[in-house]
Amino acid sequence: MGLRVLVVTNMYPTAEDPSYGAFVATQVHSLSRAGVDVEVEFVDGRRTVSAYLRAPLGIRRRVRARGFDVVHAHYGLTGFVAAFQPVPLVVTFHGDDLLGTPGARGGVTLKSRLIRRLSHAAARRAVAPICVSEAMRAALPRAADRARAHVIPMGVDVGRFCAGDRTAARTRLRLDRDERLVMFPNTPGERRKRLELAEASMQQLAADGMVARLWVVAGVAHDRMPDYFRAADCVLLTSDWEGSPMVVKEALCCDVPVVSVDAGDVRRWLDVTPGCRLVERDPVAIAAGLRDVLCGSGHVNGSAVRSQVSVDRVAAQVLEVYGEAIGQRLS
Repeated sequence: MGLRVLVVTNMYPTAEDPSYGAFVATQVHSLSRAGVDVEVEFVDGRRTVSAYLRAPLGIRRRVRARGFDVVHAHYGLTGFVAAFQPVPLVVTFHGDDLLGTPGARGGVTLKSRLIRRLSHAAARRAVAPICVSEAMRAALPRAADRARAHVIPMGVDVGRFCAGDRTAARTRLRLDRDERLVMFPNTPGERRKRLELAEASMQQLAADGMVARLWVVAGVAHDRMPDYFRAADCVLLTSDWEGSPMVVKEALCCDVPVVSVDAGDVRRWLDVTPGCRLVERDPVAIAAGLRDVLCGSGHVNGSAVRSQVSVDRVAAQVLEVYGEAIGQRLS
């Protein structure tokens, strides 16, 4: 019998919200293609916290009944509720679970502080923690947990997120073929994404004499996103902090240039993709970066990123972690 893994996650696509946690589903599918017998336990806590209260017993029963070799939880809170079962636990930390969620007045919310504490407990319980960026690993408070943690970004389906014709993409999306579009592919109401900073940067760009439109893209099904990236002249990220923003990796895999502040692991990907700009969190600096990119060729070579974040490569790295987890149980 092959390796059996239960993936526990509080983000996973549904018929009503097909983009919710799409990157987790992508990893699940890549592991299945690699020969892993994967099942998913979706702890949907969006409507009520009771889903988390019920989860530990349900997960424990399912593990005992189905004979899983590993439980792999995504997000620290889910890792905590998945810790009360007998098989090795792997936890992938993605962002706010270790970095916190900002409140309306700045600082970190009370709820987020609680989640961070539970995430720290999950890291201690995990046989093998996974962080999606070095910044995430550095956020683990215990040196022993940082030493055990692996840095593995979430993978991108590079067969889908790849270079394509901009004019054709704009035609399919019914966009003006000649308009300069700066894509902001984030939920505009999420405070840490800093939409107001993006807007101020676009105003500065206009004051500098360059006409372009800030194109806010949110709530689009994940399988439709490649055309949105291809239609853009560049992608803009202005977040206060990130874990490992998928939108940056996906844009670069589509050969679309990125202008970004230094958040999460963005520097890692822009360093291997000439033609992008890493800028300070300042409207003038961001506008200058946008102007440089918009006056350029309009495309970059994302092959170095594609080679590092392909779902098959990431699945192979995750399988190595599973092997380590099982080996520790047997030793």
